[in-house]
Formats: sequence, structure tokens, C-alpha cells
Amino acid sequence: MTKDEHVKRLLMDPVYAIMGNEELCLGRSNLSIAKALVDSGVKIIQYREKHKTWREKYTEASAISRLCHENDVTFIMNDSTDLAIACGTDGIHVGQDDAPAPIVRQLAGPDVFIGVSVNTVAEMKQAVFDGADYVGLGPMFPTQSKKDADEVVTPGTVDFALHEYTLPIVTIGGISLANVRGLYDQGFRSFAMISAIVSQPDINKAVAGIRNILK
Repeated sequence: MTKDEHVKRLLMDPVYAIMGNEELCLGRSNLSIAKALVDSGVKIIQYREKHKTWREKYTEASAISRLCHENDVTFIMNDSTDLAIACGTDGIHVGQDDAPAPIVRQLAGPDVFIGVSVNTVAEMKQAVFDGADYVGLGPMFPTQSKKDADEVVTPGTVDFALHEYTLPIVTIGGISLANVRGLYDQGFRSFAMISAIVSQPDINKAVAGIRNILK
């Protein structure tokens, strides 16, 4: 798939699964979680591991990258541009405290798509200026999955995102089966979830439930 095709998938497939914190995975390994996600039909996976060494992450992410590419799954690396390049990921997602998108682009090249975490209108506008391919907007709701999360996005930011913004938007932060339909009805089309998927005993059932409620 091309970069543009991967980005288009963000608008066509609502389930964007984030994995990497094994503390949230009920004792299961990241690789087993990745296999369960693929088996459940998830087509967009982000790897966000904060607690392992670079070499441990490289070994793990390389195996997940191969798994994703063998199954036509878009694979995104969080934060680590060098790790993304080494593992051959399709995309890189960076936060406001990580390397800016122009530097990521310089390092990773033109064929890797770049996402940027945003919380305000100013950050959204900066992402456009920096050449990001999409943004991750949030948190939409209070969340326990990210300890240093920003404040919940304001109604004004939501309105700007829905009616004036030009980049594809992935919503994130506290999204669950209980509230994802409300976001969809507002006009959002992509939903990044952590605990709503990887913390569930039956991942296939969790993914199917999300897809069903968005029909």
C-alpha cells in the first residue's frame, strides 16, 4: 500500500488499536495481543511501548511489523523514529514533546505517513503547517491509559475539528463501547482505543462489538 492508501484507511476503517503496555493486557504478551488483533480483523495497529529497552522493542516490533505486513495491516510506531525505520513501519505517530513532524519526515523519508497528537486548535494548525498526514485528537474523555494525558479537548476544539479542519482526524482518549457511537454521530470516523480492546478478555468480541455499534 502507498502512504496515501494507508492514510485513507484511517477514514474508511474506524478501529485503530493501540498496543504496547503489557500491564493493560491481562498478562498477555505484546506479540500475542498483535496476533489476536490481526485475527479479529483489525487493520490499523499502533505500537506504543514505554517500558522496554530499545533492543527488546526492536525484536518485538519487528515481529509485529512482519505479522502486519503479511496480513495487509497498517502498522504505526509511536514516538521512536529510529525504531520505526529499523522495523519498517508504515507510519510514525509523535506527540507534542517528540521530534517535530518535519524532522521525522527528513529522517523517515517521503513514503512513511506521520501522525501528530493534538489537543488544541493551535496544535492542529501547527500540524498542518508541519506537513503531518493526520492528527490524533484527544483526550476526548478522561483516560487512565495515559498517565500524563492533557485535559479533555474543549467544545470549541471539537467544533473546529468537525467543521473547519483539513487533515484526517483520529480521536483518542477514554473511548469505549459506551461512548464511541456518540463520537461517530458527531461526525468523527476514526477511533483509537487501548483498554477498550487490549484490556478485554476476548479481543475478537471487543472488536466485533465496536464494529457492530458503529454500523
